[in-house]
Amino acid sequence: MDNISSISSEDELLQLRNDGKITEDEYNDLLNAMRTCPADNGIYTNVTGKSKSKSKIGKIAFLLMLVGIILPFSCFFIIETLTPPNVGAAIGPWFFLGLALEITALTMGIKSWSNDYGKAATIASGIIIVLAILLIC
Repeated sequence: MDNISSISSEDELLQLRNDGKITEDEYNDLLNAMRTCPADNGIYTNVTGKSKSKSKIGKIAFLLMLVGIILPFSCFFIIETLTPPNVGAAIGPWFFLGLALEITALTMGIKSWSNDYGKAATIASGIIIVLAILLIC
């Protein structure tokens, strides 16, 4: 089918040359252009590159969200078991570390919203940040 359309185009081009509407040089240039494949201009590779980038950012955001939940609690319980009782300041640094990780996960999740991991990180981090603010106030 492709061959038929190119033959009719070549015939039309030959007709234009025979009628004197185009010169011999124009005819040769147009004929060569019709017979060569179009160049790959990278449009499709850029689209996939952007989607791969958003996928990576979404996965990193999801991982940061999980680390922001697990790391502060695990470090607090480790310190709580190793230190004497009534050390109230042990939660402070770990709480704010978790909050910083959740804020980072939220911003990266918003950036990669089109990815499922980005959506999950944004929603979960948003809920955790709101609960943390309510806990502080």
